[in-house]
Amino acid sequence: MAIVGGGPAGSRAAFHLARGGARVALLDDSHPREKPCGGGIPARALALVGSSVAALSGGVPIESARFAHLDRTATVQLADPAGLLRLAVASRRSFDSRLVEIAQDAGAVMVPSRTIDIHREGGAWRLATRGEPVAARFLIGADGPGSLVRRRVASPFGRRDLSIAAGYYVHGVTSTQIDIAFVDEPSGYLWSFPRPNHLAVGICAQADVATSAPLLELCARWIDTNVSGGTRERYGWPIPSLTEGALRAERPSGDGWMLVGDAAGLVDPITREGIFFALRSGQLAAESLLQGADPAAAYAERLSDAIYPELIAAARLKARFYRPRFIALLISSLQRSGRIRAVMADLVAGEQPYHTLRGRLLRTFEVRMMSELFASR
Repeated sequence: MAIVGGGPAGSRAAFHLARGGARVALLDDSHPREKPCGGGIPARALALVGSSVAALSGGVPIESARFAHLDRTATVQLADPAGLLRLAVASRRSFDSRLVEIAQDAGAVMVPSRTIDIHREGGAWRLATRGEPVAARFLIGADGPGSLVRRRVASPFGRRDLSIAAGYYVHGVTSTQIDIAFVDEPSGYLWSFPRPNHLAVGICAQADVATSAPLLELCARWIDTNVSGGTRERYGWPIPSLTEGALRAERPSGDGWMLVGDAAGLVDPITREGIFFALRSGQLAAESLLQGADPAAAYAERLSDAIYPELIAAARLKARFYRPRFIALLISSLQRSGRIRAVMADLVAGEQPYHTLRGRLLRTFEVRMMSELFASR
């Protein structure tokens, strides 16, 4: 097996395959590296790798989330009823490197070389790298939204199915609180996630309606107002943000290949959280391969059962969720309602499914907010 990309999806697929007795080559020349993203890791994602918020090495346990819109704010405590924290922010350098080490300990072979071309010959995949070539019977693409594997076996993402994320690392400053500042133009939110020795401040917008320059300007203004001290380092990257139609049309596997994580577009369209889906899809890909018969079909079926319904539900809600009128109602409800704060805490922690959100909001008696989000969709 050849896996291109050593992030959470690729390394987790490599771990499960190697532990199951498969011969696995994991190709990635980027480690160790920091990854430009918020770095939020919910407890459900950590559970997939046998860890927890308290046990995560190099992580910052997050105690609260502050939400803002215009001049109004509301703060939500993130601990569960038992007092356990459910979200950590990690340095992706240390988190991803540890996942690679775990895969290697299970028997996967790390190939620290960049894959530059892929073709199929005589039923085997031939991977040209900047080092020695690699041949494999089965190919897994875990190489992100610009995936070379995806370009060879399927179609690349169009601009309307990508978001642009841009922002700054603010070195020398950290916290135990995340900040979410909703913005009306472009529609979405700005975030500040504290890592052990810096803040990751960024903002995201659909690639077909925004460019990085105005996003960076918004981030700089927010930092000027809300952060004291620190030195700034600019970053930017694309994030899959698929529509409902794109998710339904997505083809994640075929004869001799699979796509996992960002390469498969498995990112929450509302929050843009992808680490849980990366880890889970890597595990599902490995399980499908190890079962033997028709692994490509088995993988597609597993995604249809375990991941796609949640992403499709989020895609349906996305446009209404970021409307200024809904955000204003949300902030008001967060300020006065403990029940709404509990719902939002569960959403941030990845423990509130979108497909049951309507019923839970109904039980909060916040009828106006529920109607704005769900009525006449």
